[in-house]
Parts: sequence; C-alpha cells; structure tokens
Amino acid sequence: MKFDLGQRWLVLDLETTVDFIEGRIDNSPKNPLNKCMSGHYGWLGEDTVDLVHSDVWNHNEYEGSDPVHRLEEHLAQAYGCIMHNAKFDTEWLMEMGFKLPAFIYDTLHVEYLLSKGQRRPLSLKESCLRNHTKSIKKSDLVDELFKSGTGFEAMPLDVVLEYAEADVKATGELFLAQRKLLEQDHNKSLLTVIPHMMKMMLFLCEIEMNGVKIDTEALNLVELKFRAEKEQLTNDLSRIIELVMGDTPININSGRDMTKVIYSREVTNREAHLQTFNIGTNAAGKSLRPPFMSDAQFADAVRACTSIVMRTQASQCPDCSGAGSIQKYKVVTKIKLGKKYRTTGEAYKNRTKCAVCDGAGALYISTGVSAGLRMSPKGPNDASANGFKTDKGTILELIKRAEAKGNLQAVEFLTKMSRLKAITVYLDSFCAGIKRGTRATGFLHANFNQCVAATGRLSSGGGITLNLQNMPKRGFPVRACIVSRFENGLILEADYSSLEFRTACELSRDAQGIADIIEGKDIHKQTASICLQKDASEVTKDERQGHKWASFQPLFGGTSYGHPPHIGAYFDAFYNIYKGIYDWHQSLMNGTLKNGTVETPSGRQYFWPNVERTRNQRVTNATQILNYPVQGFSADLVQLSCIRAFRLFKAQNLRSKLILTVHDSIVVDTHPDEIEQVKSILTEAMTRVGEESEKLFNYKLVVPLDIEISGGINWLDQEEYA
Repeated sequence: MKFDLGQRWLVLDLETTVDFIEGRIDNSPKNPLNKCMSGHYGWLGEDTVDLVHSDVWNHNEYEGSDPVHRLEEHLAQAYGCIMHNAKFDTEWLMEMGFKLPAFIYDTLHVEYLLSKGQRRPLSLKESCLRNHTKSIKKSDLVDELFKSGTGFEAMPLDVVLEYAEADVKATGELFLAQRKLLEQDHNKSLLTVIPHMMKMMLFLCEIEMNGVKIDTEALNLVELKFRAEKEQLTNDLSRIIELVMGDTPININSGRDMTKVIYSREVTNREAHLQTFNIGTNAAGKSLRPPFMSDAQFADAVRACTSIVMRTQASQCPDCSGAGSIQKYKVVTKIKLGKKYRTTGEAYKNRTKCAVCDGAGALYISTGVSAGLRMSPKGPNDASANGFKTDKGTILELIKRAEAKGNLQAVEFLTKMSRLKAITVYLDSFCAGIKRGTRATGFLHANFNQCVAATGRLSSGGGITLNLQNMPKRGFPVRACIVSRFENGLILEADYSSLEFRTACELSRDAQGIADIIEGKDIHKQTASICLQKDASEVTKDERQGHKWASFQPLFGGTSYGHPPHIGAYFDAFYNIYKGIYDWHQSLMNGTLKNGTVETPSGRQYFWPNVERTRNQRVTNATQILNYPVQGFSADLVQLSCIRAFRLFKAQNLRSKLILTVHDSIVVDTHPDEIEQVKSILTEAMTRVGEESEKLFNYKLVVPLDIEISGGINWLDQEEYA
C-alpha cells in the first residue's frame, strides 16, 4: 500500500495516568498501576479536525458503559492514524488490544525530520508555534493542576476533555502544516524516510512490549562484586592522595578536588579562568570554543588564573577539637502527585558550624612543599569550569603520558581513578537502572528514541529505564542478568561486521575498499596490524578490539595530528590505500560549503548554516559533516533489517521474541525449538537488506553485507554460531 498524505486520516490522542518510581515518571502501559483513562479522536478535514469524539473509560468522575467499540470502528475505517509522539499512544493501543490501521503518522517524527538537526524541543506546543497553526486555548487550570502534582484522573472531567480535544485539533493542524512543507521541492526526499521511520516505530513498540527477562539473583551477585571493588579502589586512591596531598581533605568525586591532585593546581580567579579559556556557552546555548594559544601563552594564562597546590598538615581546631563530626540533616519536602506523594531531599545543611575551621574539624597549614601528581594540561582544550578536565578521555591520555615519563605513581592513581569512575557508572546506571526498571513480572521494558540523534541512530533511556545501548559489550558482567524467558532458550544476537567501513565504501564507491570487502579482509585486524607493526595473522582478538577506534577515525576525517608515530602511520596508510574515501570526503565538504546540507540515500538531511573554511583551510564541523552520511545511512540499513526481521517473525508466527537492537545488532530471545529458524531469519533480514533499500529508497547497494551471530544462555556467555 502506498503512503498517501491525501487519504482519510484519523487524529488520535490518549490520556493516561502515570506512576512515580524513585522520583522518576513511569508512564508505561506495562505498569499495572497505570491506566488509559480516555481516547480522543476526530477525522482530519481540509483545514482542521472535524468533530472530536471522546471515549472515557477510567476517569474518576465517569460512570457508564465501556465505549471502546466506537474507537475500534473509527480505526477500522481509517487509512492511517495521526498522533504526536505516536509510539506512546501506539503501545497503549497494542496493550488494550486495538487493531492498528495500515499507516501511522507521527507529527513529532516529521517535525524532527523537517528540523534537519537544528530544532529543539519537539513538543506539540513548540511545534505548533513554529508552524503557525491556529491558536487553541487550553485551560489554564490544567497547568496549575499539573504544577501542584495533580494527575489527569483527579482533574475535573470537563477540564480533561477540553485539554485533550484541543491536543487532537492541534495535532491535526500540525499535520496539515507539515504536509504543505513536505510538498516543497527541498523537502520531498523526506517522503521516503517518513514511512521508514513509522515502520521502525512499530518494531520498537514490539521490542519494548516484549521486554527482556532479568535474572535478579545474577544481578545481585554482580552488584556485590562491583561494590567490593569500588571500596578497594576508594581505599587505594585515598592512600595515594594522602601521600601526595598531605592532610588536605580531598573528595574523590569532586572534579575541582581531582584537579588539585592530578594537575597540582587550583583556580584562584574563577571569573578570569572562565573568560581566559572561553568556558561556557553562547547566547544560542552552544559551547564556546577554546581560544588559540601558543604554548608560552597557555603557560602564562595558567599561572595567571591558578596557583600551585601545597601539601598541608592538619592542626586541631580548638573550637571543635578536630572532631569533624558536625551533625547534618536533610530538609525533606513532600510534593503531591495525584493521589501519591513524592519525597524530595534537598541539600544537606549543617546544624552547627565551627567559625574557625568551617566545619571541617581542623585547620590545614601549608608545608611549603608542592602537592599532587604534577601532571600538566596540554592546552586550552584541557581547561574546564573546575580547573582542568578529568573526564574519561583526558584520563586515558594522561595515563599514556605518565607511562612515557615512567611516573608509576601517576599511572596507578589515574588507572584506578578511571576504573572507579567506570564502576560508579556500572552501579548507578546499570545495576540501579535495571533494578528500578524491572517489573514484578521479572521483565525490563526498555525505551528507545528515534528523534534524538541527528543521524537517525537510535538512543535509549528516559523515565525509569536505562540506556541499554551504552552497556559495554565485551565481557561486561551485567549482561549475565539478561536471560531467556524460555526453558532451555537462548539469547541470540546478530551483529553487522564492519558496517561503518562498508557504508563508507558504499557511499564513496571506493574500489579498493569494495575489493577488500569482497575478498573478506578484516579491516579492524588490518588496522591493528599497522598500528602494532606486526603481521595480521599474529593480531589477537583483544588487539583487534582495542584498535577499532583507529579504524573509525579516518572514516570521519581523522588525521595523524596529535597521535604517536606508529598510530599516525596508520592514518597516512588508510588515505593512501582508500583514495576513493579521501576524494569523497573532499567532495562532501565542498558540497556542504556550497549548499549547507548533507543528504543520505534514504533522504535524511542535515543543515549546517554557518559552515566555512578556517585560516588553516580546515572546514568547520568537518568531522560531523563526514560522520553524518556514514552514521545516518548505517542507521537506516540497521533499521531496515529490523523491519524486515519483524515482518518475517510475524509471517512465520514464531514464539521467539525480538527484544533489542543495539547499534548494529538485533537481539532475540529464542525458543529452543526455533534456533535454526531464527538464525535463518536474521541472516536473510540483515544480509539481504539491500532489497529493502532499493524498494523504499530507490537505492541499490553494491557492497555486500555480512553478519556475525552469537548466542548463549544469557547475554554475556555468548559463543559464535556458524
């Protein structure tokens, strides 16, 4: 069936209750405490939405028969259904057993595509204001009630009806405004992307509703191990801090304190520091660029804004006797949210405070000996609001520099600091996130977002859910808690092999790259071979994995600048071997300079309004310009494979469940009787995705795609399947 904007469309909006879990909103239909109160819908007219119907099911003030059949009749008559943030409403429709029409149109998704990476937010209100739709007055009472924590179910029914019916009309008018924009020549390419995104939205509804099975006992064991390691790391770091800082109190979790330890300096004039290094954002909310400075200028600026940190010796405070045991309490407030109360803890406050030692319990007297690890920031890029950067990437770079200088104490401290940060994320994000999101049924229902990344890649998280896509891949123990719902079932994962490289060769038509792919060469192993200066046959699996980053960087315009000679040699070799990719990069940048846009074969567009050449002939935003088509079209290929797999699963009526897509992979909870069948479907869906591309995008792939399938009793213990 052809996607037709001129057909008969039903505009729909559902109102539901929400729950709060650990202070986070949970509006999922999988929460048994949540309910769909009402459905509001009307037929799209020439310039507005005709008669709006309101079916009330669960509102506190409503007592009557269930009118669900009326919505069923309207959905059956509709060519398609228009919604704003359609995935939310669609999942509720699926949960309630409604049959969906042939097409779903999401005004939020289309607003995202029309924005071409330039507009946020994408709320219904903001989108209507941008598109100059008719002004629809909503009840001021609704906003007041929301702010007070009152949910829809507790609001007067007439207020709810007014609010919801206004949303339906606004959504319909937004659709009409978008339809006019899509008729313009420069937007017509988006007409191929819209049905693709809507089909992918249905796939995401499927995997979110299926959920992943969680082994809570396995998760608890992993959490205990992480906590034990965190305690040991904290003790080890505290020991080193005492050696290099004396008695100075240091908070390991404070970026400002870590600046003192690592760089042996502290900011003395914060305002001057921020201005000197251009730290902060401009009026448009974009981060300021660090200034260009010579090494001498940077050194002078550091000396002007910071001072050397000295080791200290503690002297007991006569007022509090050095106890340091100042009692603290938390100010607690309760916010009413419907029939529930949310407890919030404000900042800790001191009951008493020593005027001399400022509540620390001691005075810290300088010994006149410089403290810390004495690492040096390289340049203005290393400056931060707290002094100098202590993020993951910076720490890894500092470790390399400390190793080169033989500073074993710094290597130990920085390595353990990096690991502590990772462990903290594992505990706070993954362990806590999985526990928070797992239902009483033992299932975790993830949330995926299509309208965040400008490239079209999916993101994950929001509400009570965690970002499963950020879960480390190799050997990460938390993966062991994701298990099959079937007795003797398997978790199967099919992952594209070197997809970004294949996509770059596809879009650039690089002859050597295409030949290498057809021959079956492993690009990541080649990379490691050049970087490590050893034969490819001798490269280990871990070495291959550890040098993947080097494979990706030249695909997105990375150069040898700033890298050690053996790494820089790889970059030079890459551009000499794959000259087609290099020439394509130049063409992309020249085209963006001329037109201000980059477009993928799927029709996605990204707009750079202020791109230009700098004094050194570099193109501003060059990395993003080169990244966009590779990342964007790779994302589209993965999503096409997801859609094809979804269709095949439905056609064969499998008991196995599609449960996740992570970057370039599809994950299936596989019934033991369907292992070979699932492997066959995944192979067909992912390796023959070119058929989908040709059909939907009118783009024929020339580069073959390959996948690797692995499986095991959980998502950690995986072995490769032929």
